[in-house]
Amino acid sequence: MKKCIAAIDMGTNSFHLIIVEVRRNGAFKIIDREREVIRLGSHSKNGFSIISEGEIEKAIDILIEFGKIARFYNAEVRAIATSAVREARNRNEFIDRVQESTGISVEAIKGKDEAELIYLGIQNVMDVKQKRILCVDIGGGSTEFLLGEKGESEFAESIKVGAVRLSKMFFPDYILEGPAIELCGKYIRDKMNACANLHTEHKFDFAVGTS
Repeated sequence: MKKCIAAIDMGTNSFHLIIVEVRRNGAFKIIDREREVIRLGSHSKNGFSIISEGEIEKAIDILIEFGKIARFYNAEVRAIATSAVREARNRNEFIDRVQESTGISVEAIKGKDEAELIYLGIQNVMDVKQKRILCVDIGGGSTEFLLGEKGESEFAESIKVGAVRLSKMFFPDYILEGPAIELCGKYIRDKMNACANLHTEHKFDFAVGTS
């Protein structure tokens, strides 16, 4: 019997499902994938402090459909939640309700763990295992940085800079204006400067950007 795994990435901006068939040598083949936009925490006035009732219900609806797809392939499911869920005050309520309604167990991971998983993903799709690379992943709620070489990370950082977060803070009406752009730029610089690893000169072969 073929072994299949369903990986669910519960991001701030969107949820992603990928189904893979695992080969005997440990390699895998992608056999199905889905994506749904959700923008978790976008209705909270203070960062991502609360996941609203409507967002919880939408998340459950999406995960019910993802669960149906996973069962079709008889796939083992692993669901990972990132910035919006790990920051929410009602994180435990959200995770419990998802479990009760869908049977899917959700793990809210730390930002640095998220960076490590991104690095693993890059190594699986690009020939970089013998290279020294800087990985930058721009998400809805956070951006992860990792400097890695030969499969080992030198540092991993996660900062609270993401597309949904910045839109809420500086462009709530989705209008890009000079003063707001300047304030947004200052916010990003301040967050990066607060991390020693991000304003030190590092040498690497090339950078890889993901989103």
